[in-house]
Amino acid sequence: MQRFSTCNLRVGMTLARNIYNVDGKMLLAVGTVLDQQYIMKLKNLSIPGVYVHLGDQDFDVELPEEVLSEETKILATKNLFRTFQKCQLTNNLDVKKVQKTTQTIIENLLQNKNNVHQLTDVRRYDNYTFYHSISVCALATMLGILRGYSPKRLSEVSIGALLHDVGKVKISPNILNKPEKLTDEEMQVMKTHSEEGFKTLRKNRELSVVPMHVAYQHHEKFDGTGYPRGLKGDSIHEYARIVAIADVYDALTSDRAYKKACHPYEAYKIMIEMVNSHFDPELFELFFNHVAVFPVGTTVMLNDGGYAIVIEIKNGETFTPKVKFLADSNYNKVSGEVCVDLAKQSQFFITDVLNDVEVFDLLDRTKHVRFA
Repeated sequence: MQRFSTCNLRVGMTLARNIYNVDGKMLLAVGTVLDQQYIMKLKNLSIPGVYVHLGDQDFDVELPEEVLSEETKILATKNLFRTFQKCQLTNNLDVKKVQKTTQTIIENLLQNKNNVHQLTDVRRYDNYTFYHSISVCALATMLGILRGYSPKRLSEVSIGALLHDVGKVKISPNILNKPEKLTDEEMQVMKTHSEEGFKTLRKNRELSVVPMHVAYQHHEKFDGTGYPRGLKGDSIHEYARIVAIADVYDALTSDRAYKKACHPYEAYKIMIEMVNSHFDPELFELFFNHVAVFPVGTTVMLNDGGYAIVIEIKNGETFTPKVKFLADSNYNKVSGEVCVDLAKQSQFFITDVLNDVEVFDLLDRTKHVRFA
């Protein structure tokens, strides 16, 4: 099983996970063999990517169970949509819906806390703001669990993360959904969402002051160069420092109208350059030690030029997963099932990840299954 961008799907692939719409209605079921019509339907629905079986035992890896259940994703999506809609119309939040959503996410994560490194692909499709907020909530809550937060603190950071972008309901859709780079003037308008979010949350007395800090401070930077107040280091609320990491990571790994999603490994390489300037170094290290830099099913290149596929990850060892060799540097297929736990040896390490086109090239060169 591997995840492919919808634009790179080929006729003959078989769906490995159900696909649902925003209301939880199943669009395509596991086992559906993709033809041209189905692929066009997925593209028209703006679904960025899907999990498929490649029909080859070497490349088809069984993925662990998802950390967030489909039921939780559907509930969160519906509740957040209605919450933001009500906020836009009345300036009031449905706090009970927010609390119900975050509590369900917390319960899912606590039930799967030994498997949180598989917290990938929380997003579905359609409106970026809603799915981004849900993903950021899940990632931030994961960090709270890893920090050993009490139930009260977990609830606080989860609510703050879910509502961190609530101020965007005050931003013109023309700016919010603009497919091109924003002008300097438009960027200044966009930056007001932090203050607008603070104002909106302050009007809701049922909420504690904590989510207000997150909405207000999640664009502050560790070195003091962020906005809106230029806060620095520990002057930034810890929850906001957590959400800042989750926010950038999810933005980088999301498909947008103007850019393709980065692979988690690519996101890490970008974000590591911003440690100390943008992010709290301690929280950053904790985050990437427990988020799958190389998710199960990722095809990778090793230091000897050979190719392998990630088959298992352990918490705290996300940079050194267990892999199965596929081919050597000359594209000679490895015979038998040769697996290596990269954390238990020093001979091999990952140097790069393969994109969809490179996976197809590897399939072709090693004479694995071909697609139309």
